[in-house]
Amino acid sequence: MTEMSTKEYRTAFLEYLRRGTPIRLATKEGHPTALYVWRSLRDGKVRSSHRENDGRLFAWDNPPATGHPGEDYNCRCEAVPYVPGETEFAFHEFSTSLASSADRWTDRDFFWHFYNGKGRAVTLLEIGHLREIAEQYAYNDGAEGAFRRLSDQIASKARAEGAGAFTYDFGFWYAFGSVDFSHGNGTVNGLFSGVAEDRGATYAIRGDSTFWFSDIFTNPLGIGWEAGGTAYAITGDWTARFEAEVFKDEARSDFYLRG
Repeated sequence: MTEMSTKEYRTAFLEYLRRGTPIRLATKEGHPTALYVWRSLRDGKVRSSHRENDGRLFAWDNPPATGHPGEDYNCRCEAVPYVPGETEFAFHEFSTSLASSADRWTDRDFFWHFYNGKGRAVTLLEIGHLREIAEQYAYNDGAEGAFRRLSDQIASKARAEGAGAFTYDFGFWYAFGSVDFSHGNGTVNGLFSGVAEDRGATYAIRGDSTFWFSDIFTNPLGIGWEAGGTAYAITGDWTARFEAEVFKDEARSDFYLRG
């Protein structure tokens, strides 16, 4: 975006916040920018719901549940006018149901199963933790959430592969103790499969990611329980749709692989 359009946008955005005046910036074709891309500051102060919005396209006449950027109390997010071929966006969106009808396990249930379950493996779905684990991973891990970092990684892979179909596999361990102490650290592995379309200065990327969670609940002696029991596996899986348009030139891009 040019310096002039950036200044025009900031002025129009302030008018929107103060008076509710709809933002209508002209593109080089002379049409109004009805859409914008949500941008957060991507630090630890960003609300989880605003991290979920980061990188997504929204319409001014159809706000997300959070409201537009800047409307929520102390929100520091920004709405970047969307101009095709000039404005990047990238986001993951859950495409599998994370709902569970099972009663949610507490730490006591994890310990009881250790001593009485005879090592039977359990799934996140049957212990009522699938949604919390998936959302902790996606939006609350670290300062940005794993979905945001994965967007960078997929964009970098597309640049390396060029236009056409491609895959990207990933995996790491993550801290899930905030969901329940018993989880501690767990591993999430995944595979993205999609296609990159050449659009001149950008790649339009579409595809799907599948995620597999794995953990082992072992002897809980560290918190004073008696010896005995049998370790057991905890597993789970979910999927998400990915959509993006990113610059081919990584130097211009907001979505690049960072160390």
